[in-house]
Formats: sequence, structure tokens, C-alpha cells
Amino acid sequence: MQMVWLSSKTTVPRTRNKVVKRDRLNYLLQHDSSQKITIVRAPAGYGKTTLLSQWFNQSTDLVAWMSIDKADNDPIRFWKYVVHTVSNVSQSNIDNVLSSLFNSQEASAFEFLIDTFLYEMSLIPETIHIVVDDYHLVENDTIHQMMVQFIEFLPENIQVYLTSRTDLPLPIAKWRVKSWLREISMEQLSFTYEEAKLFYEKNNLLSTDSKFLQHAWETTEGWAAGLQLASLAMGNSTTDDVVMDTAHPFITEFLLQEILSKLPASTQDFLIRTSLLNTLEPVLCDALMNRSDSYDVLVSLENKGLFIARLHTSQPVFRYHHLFAEALQVELRNRYSQELVTSIVREVATLLRDQGDFITAIELALNEQDYELAESWITAHLVELFTSGQTSTFMRWVQIFRFNNHPVPYEMLVMDIIALISLQEIEEASQLMTELEYRQLTEQWMDKSEYQGIVSIYENVKAYALFGMGEDLEKIESIIQGRLEKGIVSSRWDNVPMRFNLFEHKILRTSIGAKGKLVSLEKAIPFANLFRETEYNQSVTAFSYGTSAETLYEKGYIEAAWSEMELAIKYGHQFKDPGLFIPMYILKSHFYAMKGQFVAAHSVLDYAIEMVKEKHWINSLHTMKARCYLLDGDLLKADAELFRAKSKQPFWLLVNARSLTLKGQIGEALSVIIGVKMKALQESQISTIIEASILEAVCEMSVGNEDAALSALHEALEHGAQYEYVRTFLDEEGIIPLLQLYLERRQKREYPNWNSVELSYVEQLVESKLTKSSVLDILTPREQEVFSLLKEGSSNREIAERLILSEGTVRVYLTNIYSKLGVNSRAKAILLK
Repeated sequence: MQMVWLSSKTTVPRTRNKVVKRDRLNYLLQHDSSQKITIVRAPAGYGKTTLLSQWFNQSTDLVAWMSIDKADNDPIRFWKYVVHTVSNVSQSNIDNVLSSLFNSQEASAFEFLIDTFLYEMSLIPETIHIVVDDYHLVENDTIHQMMVQFIEFLPENIQVYLTSRTDLPLPIAKWRVKSWLREISMEQLSFTYEEAKLFYEKNNLLSTDSKFLQHAWETTEGWAAGLQLASLAMGNSTTDDVVMDTAHPFITEFLLQEILSKLPASTQDFLIRTSLLNTLEPVLCDALMNRSDSYDVLVSLENKGLFIARLHTSQPVFRYHHLFAEALQVELRNRYSQELVTSIVREVATLLRDQGDFITAIELALNEQDYELAESWITAHLVELFTSGQTSTFMRWVQIFRFNNHPVPYEMLVMDIIALISLQEIEEASQLMTELEYRQLTEQWMDKSEYQGIVSIYENVKAYALFGMGEDLEKIESIIQGRLEKGIVSSRWDNVPMRFNLFEHKILRTSIGAKGKLVSLEKAIPFANLFRETEYNQSVTAFSYGTSAETLYEKGYIEAAWSEMELAIKYGHQFKDPGLFIPMYILKSHFYAMKGQFVAAHSVLDYAIEMVKEKHWINSLHTMKARCYLLDGDLLKADAELFRAKSKQPFWLLVNARSLTLKGQIGEALSVIIGVKMKALQESQISTIIEASILEAVCEMSVGNEDAALSALHEALEHGAQYEYVRTFLDEEGIIPLLQLYLERRQKREYPNWNSVELSYVEQLVESKLTKSSVLDILTPREQEVFSLLKEGSSNREIAERLILSEGTVRVYLTNIYSKLGVNSRAKAILLK
């Protein structure tokens, strides 16, 4: 689903001509431009937004502005808006480059998203200022974590500005020590006496004597909103008539008694009803108020300086100051009956939903505790929420329902389970499954015809979750067989694309690949066959071939792995999913590279590069080319490929570490390897832990640190033995002597605490020394005959005559041979070793 972009959220607010220019604050913004982040923090009404909007309205630099509201507490929505805004102001295609990465709520996906975003921004030649206004409204911990990563790795051409009413859950002290931070506080934002005087002069409100000014400034303590309130209350009154009691706790009462009550009744009603809108578009206000002069009313209010700001100069869009909107909403509930308030809220929410902003509409309904209306809209837009990636928003809404004891529909609970599983919140997902099973006992919902579509999805999810939790296979088979007996049931979710891998070069690093926790073949094969033989779920089936191929290769079943890989590639292209076929092409090139068939390996990768546009996939393919060049001994070309594909992904980092090792830069290599390993340990990425530990062992051994090398190798073996890893060990150059040394030391009982690794496992690895196989191993006997004649230089006609075949059949054989060998011409096939 394409998000509805609200331009009012991404436009620098316009400042009024009567705003006081505050040179001392502008000086702070102008100097120390080397600092990464500026935080403007003060309570409401101190001019945080005004300061930055005034500054950037006069700037020629690029400004990406984002005004936050409560609906932005979703990592996908929040960062989509940031990326969209940066893309717009820089006139770049960053939003298109990153679009495919907004489909997962996993921490690794978010981290990769931020890394890629930072890299893309570093390529923009101009300076960009990113402003996030009202950041205090962000309550989502994931957004805060992403913001920390974003700030700490900002390229030099980017500066970030956050405004907030409160302290922020960010490492402020750390940034302060690093001199990254510029802070503007309440004390600095408070008006000086001279600034207050200038404010009243600009508004033609300064009395002939200075009594009023002195009293106003002392009473408000330089609080900008208080000074403005005093000026509004003064109106045509004399200085002595104005009661100055604008202390912050009484702001709402003051606004209502001294400002609102003195306006015409029709204007009061306009203000109160429209206060529910985040932005004031005249057309929307006309529809809500059943009038045609909303633009004139809004302009009149702006001219009076009544806490309203114009957001666009080209389009008539306005916004109330938060203080004013909050006070008006208090009056809404004081002035009107609950029934009328509910009616007004419903009317506003319906108008917003009709405009396409269903997120804000649902938030309004929930805030009013109109749960039935919210439920109906969430149900109507549930598919859109998931296809746009805003599952955090959906999960928060479900929690609101549950907290307020509003029954959650079955479909929402099932989709909540799916969202929880995607976040690896298995225990919480299991609790919801238990709840659904209990509701089946009490309500028999699974037996009702109207729910069969969602029941089918639920049982799919349940089987997958139980498999991931290591439950008995017979129990899972029973669920699937029961589902099959009922037959396939269609639902509105049938055409929703499922993307299990957004950026990983290995499927085994994803959740569907269990992050490298290899399943025993005795358990995996029957389970996979059950899916395949029945075409139970095509998306899962497709990825089962990919995970199977990588697993079989890792366990050393090369021929079976090749077969699974080819089917996975076929499915990947059928579903147009690079998350499946790119890892398979990388695996295919790895097959060739391990056999020394580097021409074929590069040919496969070059072919794959031509098929994708996303930069992260292209980078993974170039990283694999670098690995192949290293295996072939061509360090110069390897480094060129690494330079082209530079990233912070573990795949790139470990290939780069191999390059550093070959260049003798062992200290640098170890630093990279340890960093990757520590992160992999935090994320339980088993395959990366093993690979990094092996490389650490090789590096330590190369500089004579034998004990450190064996310790690192033991760590790799501990993880490897648990999941039966083989090829990650055998494919690493220089590992066999280390394994033999480890075996000798263990046999001599030199490391009594290392009994967690069975010696039989190490012996198996040593006995399975890597041997180079013939290229013909992957060809059928007939294809081998054709290939042998091809290598001799025979033409198609000569091959056909010698094997008693037609030339057409020979061409078919050659097409199959080229495909298996990863080449696209006779000449390249002949060059293979």
C-alpha cells in the first residue's frame, strides 16, 4: 500500500512578520556547525518551533522537516516519513532505493535500513538539516534505538535537530562529552526584557509608560506564550485593566476566560470543533463546520495572532499551537454533552478517513474510546496496515483493546500472532494461540464458515511456530493433515506478498532460516516434504527449498544441495523475490569457487547483478565476487570489489577481514572479526558466530598466538557441533592444520574443560578434507558426453553426429549445461577448469 503523505507534516512552518528576530539564538545556530545534533528543549510555548522555522525560512540549505504526532509511534511510519522528506528536499531517489527495506520489524532489518539510509545520504553533495519537531511524542523504544544509531553514524553533510518538551531517552551525556551536541534550553529561549519590548512594539501594544511591559515580563519570566497571551488579553484595554496571571498551571483557564470567551460565539464553536484536527485545511474545515468561509476565518485568526500558524505559503494550510489546541479540546468536553462530543469526534474521524488518513482517524476514535468504530476501521484496513509495514501501530491498537477489555476479533488476534512471531516474541505469540484455542472451546469459532479463511492462516502459522519451538513433528503433521482434509480456503490475504528475506546474503541468517540453527535432516526432510507434496503454502514452500539448499550444503550433501538450490532459484524468479534467488546465486557461485571454477563463479554473480536494481543486493553480489577473487589469489581485484560494495553488513566485514589478513594487517582484521562476532552473539546468529570464530582462530595462529587460536576454534566447534556444521569449517583456508592441532591437544587432555565438543565431531571434520571435484559432477551422464565433445572443439553438428542426436537436441543439452555451469556462451564453458 502506498502511504498517504501529509505534506503539512513535512513543511517548514511559516513565521509571521511580527515575530521577533533573536540574534543571540541565531548565533548559536550559526556557529559550531560541526556538531551532529541540536536539541531544543523547553516546556510548551517557549518558541522551540518558531526558533527553528524562523532560522530555516531564511536559510538556503536543504531542510527536511517532520512534525511528529502520536500516530508516528511506529518505526516503519516514522522512518518512512523521514526518508520521504529527505528524498523530496534533495530531489534524490533514496525513497525508492530503500522502499523494499520497509517490510520487516526485525531489529537487524531496522539496523540495515539505517545503515543504508546513512550511506545514501552521504552521496548527496549538499548539506541537509533534518528537523524532527515535537520528538517528545515518540514513545516507541525501537525508534529511539534507531535514532541513536542514526545520530552516531551521521555523515558530515547531515545535521539533526530535535525539539522536545521533556528530557529525551537518548545518550545525551555521551554526545555532550564527544562534543557532538548543541543544546538550547528554556533559559536561553526565555525572552530578555529587550526582546519582550521589541515583541510589544512589533504588535503595537506597548503602553506609553513601561509599567505593563515590566509587569508582563516579570510575571511570565520571559515565557513567549505568556507574553503573547498578555498581548491578546490586553486588546483594546488599558494597562490597568489587564489581569496578569499567566502562570503555567493556569494556562488553559486563562486561554478560555481571557481569550476564547471574548470571541464571537460562531468563532468559538469553529475553534473548538476544529481543534481535533492536526492540521487545518479550509476545505476540510468547511465540510466539518458546514460553511464555505473557513479560509477567511483562519486568516482572520492568524492576523489576530491567535496561536495559529500557517504551514504553507502556496497552499492555505494552518495549525493551532499545541497549547491552544489542548485548551480548546478541554473546552469541547466542558461545553458539550458526551453524546455531542462523540458525534463531533466521529464526524472529524470520518472526514479524515474519507481523505485517506485512516491512521489518524482510528487514533481519534480510540482516544474517544469509540472502540466499535475503531475496530470496524482497523478490520477494513488491516491488509493495508500489513502491506505498508505498520504492524507496530496495529499491535499497539490491539493492546489498547485488550487493556480496555474490548474483545479482539479473531482475525486481529491471528495477525497479532504473526506480527509477534516476526519479532521473535514466541512466548507472547504462544499465549495468544492458547487464548484462541480456549475461545474455540467456548465459542467454536473455528467451525464457523465465515472464519474458515482466517482459520486456515492460523493453522499455517501455528504449524510454523510449533516447528520453530522444536515441538514434536507428529503434532505438526497432524495440524497440517487436518487442514488439508478441509481443503484450501481463500481469503483476502491470499495475494499479500510474504517477504521472508529483505537483505541477507544467506537465508539461514533470517528468521525463517532460524538464524543458522540448523535442524537435523531426520526432522527437516519429512516436514519439508509435507509442505511440498501438497503445495500447502507456496511462500513457505519456496523458501523451504532455499533453507534446505543452504542446510544440505553446510552438512556436506553437495549433490542434494545443488538440486534444492536450482528449485529455489526457479521459485525465486516465479515470485519475483530477490530475497530468495540472490542468496541462491551466491550459494551457486560458492559451489564453483570451492571447486576452483572461478570463471563460472563470476559468471553466475554477473548474471545476478543484471537482474536486480536494489543496491543492497548488488553490494552482496559484489562482496561475493571479492570472496571469489580472494580464493583465486587476486587481492587487487578483491579489494576493488570490496570498495564498490562497502557496507557494515557482517558478510562484507568478514570478507574484508580476510583481505586484511592476506595483507598482513592482522590487528585490523581481528578488530573487525571480534566486532562482528560480538554482534552475532547478541543476535544469536549462529552461522556468523561460527564463521567469525574460525577467522579469529586463523588470524591468531598466523601471528603465533596458539592458545588464543585454539580457544577461538573451540568456541566455533561448540556452536558447530550443536547444529552439525561442516562446510563453514572446511571451506576456510588454513583451518585443517588448526583442527589437527586442536585434536592432538584434546587427545593429550591438555584442555579438560573443553569436553563440550565431542572429539568424534572434530575427527569427522579432519577426515572430510576439502577436495576439488570435477566440473562434470553436476552434469548428467549424457550432458557429460556433450560437454566432453564441446571441450574438444566439436561443433553442434559434429556432436549431433557422434552421439546420434538432432542438432536441436544438442542445443537443448548445451542450454542446460550452460545453466548448470553458470556461463552463457560456448567460449566460457570451454574455459572452465
